[in-house]
Amino acid sequence: MELLDSAGAIGELVSWLGLLLGLPFLVVSWAIRLRDGDWLPVEVVVVPVPGGAIARWFAGGDFHERRLAHDERDRIGEGDHQPAYVAERRPWRMEVEPHSPAARIMRIIGLVLVVLGLVGLAVSFLPMLA
Repeated sequence: MELLDSAGAIGELVSWLGLLLGLPFLVVSWAIRLRDGDWLPVEVVVVPVPGGAIARWFAGGDFHERRLAHDERDRIGEGDHQPAYVAERRPWRMEVEPHSPAARIMRIIGLVLVVLGLVGLAVSFLPMLA
């Protein structure tokens, strides 16, 4: 019976930690998603410059530009006009993927911690069932 009691205590600790740490990550992910809105497709013109490339696009009634990181340049491909995505409420934010990397990371961490917390919660009920 000591093994089940120990597992229950550890499960309760894991459930508290997982849920108390995971839920704020999910809330932050939701807040980032709410702030940005949907990610809308746009055509990006890639201009080669010494040491890299600059992306230029028209969104929100204005022209925007930013320097592309080397991995973004590799993912965006060759050629002048390439598809990309801008945040609906913040058209100066352009990404190669149709979502914010920060929101995705926060959501993944939050989901892992919440699932871990729920598993710990289930384990904490073992001593009551035996």
